[in-house]
Amino acid sequence: MKPLTTTVGLLILGATLALSVGGCGGIIDEEAEALLYERLGQTSITVFPTFVREGQQQRYDPNAARAIGEFLTQEELATVTVSAAEVPITSQWGMNQAKMFRRSAADFSAYVRANPPESDYALLSECLIGGRGVVVGVHLYLVDAEGAVACAFLCNSHHKVFSDVNPKTVDDATIIVINKLRETLAPARHGSY
Repeated sequence: MKPLTTTVGLLILGATLALSVGGCGGIIDEEAEALLYERLGQTSITVFPTFVREGQQQRYDPNAARAIGEFLTQEELATVTVSAAEVPITSQWGMNQAKMFRRSAADFSAYVRANPPESDYALLSECLIGGRGVVVGVHLYLVDAEGAVACAFLCNSHHKVFSDVNPKTVDDATIIVINKLRETLAPARHGSY
């Protein structure tokens, strides 16, 4: 019985590490990621309104997109266009955050392939609000114009960047997205990644 418990524990640990170190369950295209880091500061990104899930209810937050766009512009990471288009995410709310993350990434990639932006990249953040009305998860998807995932992350209470903010609102979730982008993209832009 002990070897089975150890194996299951290692599988859970491995899955958790894969999500937390940037592998994001294998959704990132390594070539697209490398090209993004190479082009930071000389590229363009369309930022879409944040997709907010509150159980089965869904809405969009254009203010969050503007705040993310302002950050990208101030950090000179890209020329930014903030879109008013609401990206249809068809996957349903579920108890498995990693599965929701992968499905939303696939929906966003498909949307970008079908509706190519005029920019080099497209960005969508996602905010998950739990039963008590507080944020329980934050996702980000950054895809190239062909829909290949160049950068993505999933954050929840198990991640320091999330717990440091202790989010209660979409505005708080947006702070997490910006902090994580600062941690992920800004060092690459400034040659210290």
